[in-house]
Amino acid sequence: MINIKNSVSFLRNQPSFVQQLFVNLLLAPTIIKLTTNTPTSSAMNLFENNSLSTVEIIQNNGYDVEIHNVITADGYILELHRIPRSKRGQEPTRNHPILIHHGILGTSADWVLAGADKSLPMQLADDGYDVWLANCRGNTYSRKHISMTYKQKSFWNFSLHEVGKYDIPATIDYILSITNSTQLHYIGYSMGSCVFFIMASERPEYQPKIRSQISLAPVAFLSNTRSSLRFMAPYAKMLNVVFHRMWKGMFMPQSGMQRFMASTICRERITQKMICEKCIIFSVCGSDPYHFDTKLIPLIMGHFPAGTSSNLAAHFAQFILKDSFGQYDYGRALNLRHYNSTEPPTYNLKSIRVPITLIYGENDILADTTDVLKLRAQLPMVLDAFPAKSPYFNHVDFLWSTHVTEQINNPVKEILQKTDNLGWTYTGTAATAVPVNAAVPVHRPQNQMQLNLMPGIMNLAPGLEFFAENLDAIIASTMPQPVDERDAAVFEREREQQKLLFGGVIRFAQAAEKKYGQLKEEITNEITGWADDVATGAETRVKQTAVLVNGKIALAGHSVVGAVGKAENFVVGGVGKAEQSVAMGIGKAHNYVNYGLNKADRAVGNALNATVGRVSRVFWFWK
Repeated sequence: MINIKNSVSFLRNQPSFVQQLFVNLLLAPTIIKLTTNTPTSSAMNLFENNSLSTVEIIQNNGYDVEIHNVITADGYILELHRIPRSKRGQEPTRNHPILIHHGILGTSADWVLAGADKSLPMQLADDGYDVWLANCRGNTYSRKHISMTYKQKSFWNFSLHEVGKYDIPATIDYILSITNSTQLHYIGYSMGSCVFFIMASERPEYQPKIRSQISLAPVAFLSNTRSSLRFMAPYAKMLNVVFHRMWKGMFMPQSGMQRFMASTICRERITQKMICEKCIIFSVCGSDPYHFDTKLIPLIMGHFPAGTSSNLAAHFAQFILKDSFGQYDYGRALNLRHYNSTEPPTYNLKSIRVPITLIYGENDILADTTDVLKLRAQLPMVLDAFPAKSPYFNHVDFLWSTHVTEQINNPVKEILQKTDNLGWTYTGTAATAVPVNAAVPVHRPQNQMQLNLMPGIMNLAPGLEFFAENLDAIIASTMPQPVDERDAAVFEREREQQKLLFGGVIRFAQAAEKKYGQLKEEITNEITGWADDVATGAETRVKQTAVLVNGKIALAGHSVVGAVGKAENFVVGGVGKAEQSVAMGIGKAHNYVNYGLNKADRAVGNALNATVGRVSRVFWFWK
């Protein structure tokens, strides 16, 4: 069994990407002081503005909003946010309500924080739909349970499987009951699409309740991801143990420090671009220097991440490490208990009989095109499958691109316009859909993608030396292919900036690792010397104690011998006295016996004489 000491020791001994993250966290206060020019009072006002709730954001945009609570079969209380009518106050005119689900570590706020001109839910409400925004268990809005609190370890014992098996069905039933409908449309972004596939596979009775499904940046297979998360995935199980032991399984919840960073580091122009945009967003989701709305970064960081369980994060890492879409991997031993197999079962995507549309980004390095087309090949009822029109569309552009309305929202509304018609039925894949065997666009020079594996180092657990050696190739793998010379110059500058930034971080981490090694060696030597001194002193004291004990034993031996001699003399004297007493007693007894015998003889003689005399007198009388 792994304990926390082993986990911490592992993190210390690995020259890994994990250490870089910890170093960045340690430097955060210094960065805040060096880069923040905002007065304290203004910073606190920004702090408040960046942390408006979903309800407040929707209301500030002029829409009515309702809060609904749903209880799942396993007791979690989920908060739904409903936009029941248009901005003008018009009641829904469409035939089916719409359920919209966020991505990993997100909330319903992700869909509305950009404002009505970019928000898909608000635009759909204006288009006559009854719009419902989901919040999965564990995020900022769904941290309640009928019998547990979020401070208990058991509250966080869930993965993607439980979200798909319990959260989505309970939410669907609730919406259909409130709206008196028999079907609804489902729109899922990233993880929102993933949990839908799990629900449809594990709970096939819910498939008829789905009018149509639209997956934005769909996630199921992740083995071809080019995101920096692929380098974190090998450490997922160990980090999961750490989060369970130290934070009871809670992973990256919304915090005051996060909101403070949103109003300081991510608001200042230089640190916003170098840290929040390039380090956090582009390294994970893909670079888009043209269309990503950087003005939203403080708002995004004020709401994201919103928390989930470390099991759920480890489940995603499992998709990266394994080329399969399966249930949570507990390890070979526990898998036998849960699944009666050493490997977790895979979800049956081919059993999903729901009309599905896949919309993906060609520059999405998290949900890579190769993995999306693999998913498309597994689904039997694909209505359409196509990329966003921009070749630079990345994973977060589906929510926060300056062109999200033209690239995503309008195509979604066109699909819903068709499928919401009561007379519509699925007749097959659209002729314009990208075919299953389509060639996958390549957005990076192949000669830059060859990673140099270090001798004796597994690529599955890379260290700082690996990143230093392969930095150019890693950065190149996250960049899109330039379309023209202007793009080439922009992306070359982008690569140089990222190389400078990440190279500095790696060198700093290497220096910190070296200092840590020296400090560790010094402390080890100090402890070893102290231990030797303690051992030497203890040996001396043991010898002294042994001499003292031997002396005590000898003295005790002499005392015992003397006592035994005295006891022998005493016993011998006692035996002699006893013999004399017995002899004297025997003599006295002998005298007593003789005296009694003599006295008895005399008594018998007297009695005989008396008897003879009486007999003589009787005879004389008879005569």
